Amino acid sequence: MAPNNLRIGQFADSYPPVINGVSAFVHEHHGELLARGIDAHVFTFGYTWHRRAGEMRNVWRTFGLPLGASPFRANLDIDWRAQQAARALSVLHVHEPFGIGWIAGRPRALRQRIPLVFTVHTRHDLYIPNWPRLMQRWMNWQAGRTIAAFIRHSSVTSAPSSDTVRWLQALAPDQAGKLRVIRNGIRLDHFDSMPPVAREALGVENGDPVLIYVGRLTPEKNLGVLLDAFIDAVRQGARAHLWIVGDGERRAELEKRAQTANARVRFFGTLPRLVVPSYLRAADVFVTASLSEANPVSVIEALAAGLPYAGIDSAWWSEFEPAPPGTQAGLLAKSPAELSGLICRLAADPHLRAVLGAGAKSLSRRFDIRDVTSQWLEIYRSVII
Repeated sequence: MAPNNLRIGQFADSYPPVINGVSAFVHEHHGELLARGIDAHVFTFGYTWHRRAGEMRNVWRTFGLPLGASPFRANLDIDWRAQQAARALSVLHVHEPFGIGWIAGRPRALRQRIPLVFTVHTRHDLYIPNWPRLMQRWMNWQAGRTIAAFIRHSSVTSAPSSDTVRWLQALAPDQAGKLRVIRNGIRLDHFDSMPPVAREALGVENGDPVLIYVGRLTPEKNLGVLLDAFIDAVRQGARAHLWIVGDGERRAELEKRAQTANARVRFFGTLPRLVVPSYLRAADVFVTASLSEANPVSVIEALAAGLPYAGIDSAWWSEFEPAPPGTQAGLLAKSPAELSGLICRLAADPHLRAVLGAGAKSLSRRFDIRDVTSQWLEIYRSVII
């Protein structure tokens, strides 16, 4: 099928102004499809006012009610305008097994015989332990059942990491042939052209190194471990600063814990995504203690800014190793206690940071949205009936 005859619809609860990795990827992918002349569409719930603030073409926002205190919105179906647009789609690309994915994606694919492509961005099994214990068994069963149903009704199911694909194979072992690893991607050029913020204006003097975390401040991100490791490193003499960009339910607790590090921890809250590259480019090391990722856009953005990483070894890091031959992009600790030592080492060794940073910049080319979208276009064309 010729590119101008393709009509691709992405269904996602996560889309700007919601801030997370899924939102960032869906937005970047949509923009790249449009730039190639593809008739691309996004279907989402809520934030109908956002289309007045520089919205890209073909984003169909159905009014949605708030889901508790979360940034997500919900409705019983997409509205009639969005339904009209969805009827002519060549491919449905569903990014959520719940919410809009379940309500609008799977039933529409079955009724109208439109090929369904399904992407799982989240290791839901690793998030569920943060819920009340009495709910966990039911939630595990329901999540597994829903995701397996989507896999079985899809033409292709993808995840952005090999670790997540192995989990999906366990949920639907008879569907292993449908599973693909397609990594997330971003616009790398944003990180080449954006000037860094002035560190001195943010209280960083004397060339002290800056560690930065970008992401939600929620339990699954393991931020208490990260903060404790940083505070311990400072007590050991590390002359470093920690910038935390993002917001969430744990912010107040983390700010209180950070008081023991005096003025060396700064919380910026949520920043517009377009200015985040400036903060990354002003920093020296990206740090995280999360054990529950798939292929986090925050790490990809840090690599694009030329930042080495420090974290705790976990299966999801496999997508960032090996770096290009002969290079290394970061350091991983075997335990939370070891993370403090890595922070001390990186803070004290600018040459090591420079070597790892060069490896990080080289590794970032693996996640160019142009290459990732090309992979998706091959899949879209292969599933059209």
